[in-house]
Amino acid sequence: MAEDLDADAGSQQKRKRFGRTELTLFGLIFALSVGEGGARFLSPVYLADNGSAVGSIGLALSVFGASALAARFLIGSTFRASSVRLTIAISALASTASLYLITFTSSITAFTLLIGVHGVGWGVLATVLLTLIMSGKDTRSAAAVIGFYVGIEGLGRTGSPILAGILGGAFGPSTGMRIHTTLFAVTAIVGISLLSDAPTPAVAEPGSQPTTRRRFDLTRFRHVPLAAWVAALTGFYLNTTNALLNTFFPLLGLTLGFSLGQIGTLAGSRSAVSALIRFVAHRAFDRIPFAVQFIPLYLLNAITASLIGVVTIYPAQFFLFMPNGASRGVLRVGSMAQAMEDSDEGKASATAALIGAGYDVGRIVGPLVGGLVATAVGLSTMFVALPLIFVVVILPMALWARRGPRLAPDGE
Repeated sequence: MAEDLDADAGSQQKRKRFGRTELTLFGLIFALSVGEGGARFLSPVYLADNGSAVGSIGLALSVFGASALAARFLIGSTFRASSVRLTIAISALASTASLYLITFTSSITAFTLLIGVHGVGWGVLATVLLTLIMSGKDTRSAAAVIGFYVGIEGLGRTGSPILAGILGGAFGPSTGMRIHTTLFAVTAIVGISLLSDAPTPAVAEPGSQPTTRRRFDLTRFRHVPLAAWVAALTGFYLNTTNALLNTFFPLLGLTLGFSLGQIGTLAGSRSAVSALIRFVAHRAFDRIPFAVQFIPLYLLNAITASLIGVVTIYPAQFFLFMPNGASRGVLRVGSMAQAMEDSDEGKASATAALIGAGYDVGRIVGPLVGGLVATAVGLSTMFVALPLIFVVVILPMALWARRGPRLAPDGE
């Protein structure tokens, strides 16, 4: 599998300019990521400010991943390209409205319900956008396309925690979050309006002939490429550690005396490095095959995340956050690009849904387990232990999957 990715990354013939539709999709995911990332950065601080315990915060935020996971499988089994714009518009509306309504309640129960609605909207959005990007895989390098897609998404998340931290520090978590969700709504409207003027993407799906009824068809997931399972496992690992940092580091940072602006800057630096490295990761595969980088990147990500719980000096945290972001970026591009390369046209939505599901399960497990462990042993000890435990459990599974036989298209 890795050999094909490396050869593909080195193929100059496949590297073509992105078309108008792809640029529009890149712009849309950037716009949506700007607002969504900042709102979720402030969520744990907002809950803590309203008196919620660490364990309750982890449980509430894990609902986002659970609802997004369910939404991905639903859209992955019923997706129709003919209704793509309507699907994007409705899911974006659900996502923005739910986040905005959160700022008007101090009840953790109401927060949990609304963050669940947000998860559904975001899960549908992310799956549809990735499906549309994957539909253009035959025109250029898979690693380049995925690198740009996740790089643009990462750039959207780079400035959002910095801005959210400044707003939260200046106006308080509740008002800061309200301002940021308003920006989320505006950027979503702009992005969708850009998409409405773009050509309709062509996405071939099994059973996509005209029909009056959508069928929930789980058979689409039967023969997704093995590389998609590797990408899903990698996504699961990356988002368990990422969820720990997003959910609990703002709380840990405040106990260490950092301001919300400083915490947001740390988060932004990690996102910036992760985003920028995604744009050039496909070229790095020419020199060092992704298969060679795989294990070191996993270990680098786990060790830096673990040390974040030990280091108490603010400037030193940058030397942990930035390598953590770099390893996350390359792992994400490499694993997703291989899945994209191996996926035949008829499995695009199912492959995108499966990969996204791995990330969503990580969003469930990270806050849930992190909250329970932090309640028992404290935030600092939780940060030291969990990233190392996660990598010991998940890395062998990913290595086993990488060595498995490649599935022929449609199981032939």
